[in-house]
Amino acid sequence: MIIRHKPVSASSASESLSAFYARCATSWQQQNQLPMVAYDSDWPSPCEKGEPVEAMIQWQPHALSEPHSLDNIARALEMELHPDLSGLFCYWYADVVSAELNHEGRNMTIELVQAWNAQDFERLQENIIAHVMMQRRIGQAETVFIASCEDEMQIISLVNDSGEIVLEQLGKGIITTLAGDLASFLSKLKPAQL
Repeated sequence: MIIRHKPVSASSASESLSAFYARCATSWQQQNQLPMVAYDSDWPSPCEKGEPVEAMIQWQPHALSEPHSLDNIARALEMELHPDLSGLFCYWYADVVSAELNHEGRNMTIELVQAWNAQDFERLQENIIAHVMMQRRIGQAETVFIASCEDEMQIISLVNDSGEIVLEQLGKGIITTLAGDLASFLSKLKPAQL
């Protein structure tokens, strides 16, 4: 199945993600702290900063010197993936990043999905494959989740054939469109307070 995408590139999405991380760094600097995550010596990441304190460790996003590839997903699903997905998932390691989104006057706290390390990137790919296969089984549009919401039954996803960013109800489908593309969506995000 070949899908024609609007002309976009992974670089516009990765540049927008880099700009969001720069806003996060400024916010964290103003708060005089980095985000914390539970320390697991069996789950190391180049994101970790300093030493663990009381089973917690500080972290910050880590740019990859060599980007990952989502070709495994495209092959497994026999489909072309929207290039914005590479821009989001293949250039950085990070824990989930909390952000505030205002859409049509509604404030939402979301957590942007990212891979913590190489193993987590493999797990992310497996989860994306399972998600798309489930959507095919129930006859829904093919989307790829990019963020979780406070409501555990809702996720934010990228529509693979258009690149639009949508709010989805799990098992039921798209509720509303949040942005025309990933770069626009990321530009709307404000770092959440730690």
